Amino acid sequence: MFNYINNFISLTPIRYFLNVVDILLVAIILYILYLLIYNTRAYVVIRGLFVIFILTILSKILGLQTVTWFFSRFFQVGIIAIVILFQAEIKQGLIILGSSTLFRTAIGYDTNDVQKIINAVYIMSQKHLGAIIVFQRKVSLHTFIEKSIALDARISSELIETIFYNYNPLHDGAMIINQNRIAATSAYLPLTTNEPKGKRRYGSRHRAALGISEQTDAVAIIVSEETSNVSIAFAGELICDLEKEETIKHLNKILGAK
Repeated sequence: MFNYINNFISLTPIRYFLNVVDILLVAIILYILYLLIYNTRAYVVIRGLFVIFILTILSKILGLQTVTWFFSRFFQVGIIAIVILFQAEIKQGLIILGSSTLFRTAIGYDTNDVQKIINAVYIMSQKHLGAIIVFQRKVSLHTFIEKSIALDARISSELIETIFYNYNPLHDGAMIINQNRIAATSAYLPLTTNEPKGKRRYGSRHRAALGISEQTDAVAIIVSEETSNVSIAFAGELICDLEKEETIKHLNKILGAK
């Protein structure tokens, strides 16, 4: 039966149509993989692997047997090394893929609301008030919002400062911003298992910000209670010691604020 179907397909124009579908499916898969790794540490590594792949092909064409042997062994071990080294990025990509958010447009944040948040951040920085504020993008943070204190409040600098005031019972944990609203506060986020780069030791706020940025596509802004420095965590990377204008530039670019 299957042989009959295969013979029928091979002798009809359906074969040409299926070949086109086959090529399109491969192109879509490659595009999805590109979206998953773009703007991550793995993206740079993949570019390097692509260069090595080209060199492998050239070595085969030129008959360089030793070089060909070396690169072929490198790829065999390299795949395992990539899985181990970039498990956070792979996990983030699978979460995005599993959340059916790959082709969903990220939430468009209002520039005025982002500015209010940044103003509050730098006022808290001057007062040495620690804070962590997370912006939801494509991947839903509903799981974290459920376990926190729901607010659904309009964004205002005064409210944010009040929430993170040391003696406020809501100041522990993170604030989550969703669709230009303060969705929740006192949210507890997963801590990163990776050691942040550099010699500086980071506290739980920075580790929580990195953790949420590794497991989702969210961006977090952190105010250090000890140093009063402002940092941003995004895609598993930490950008530290930001001036106000730098923070505005980074957030508007990541959030696509209008």
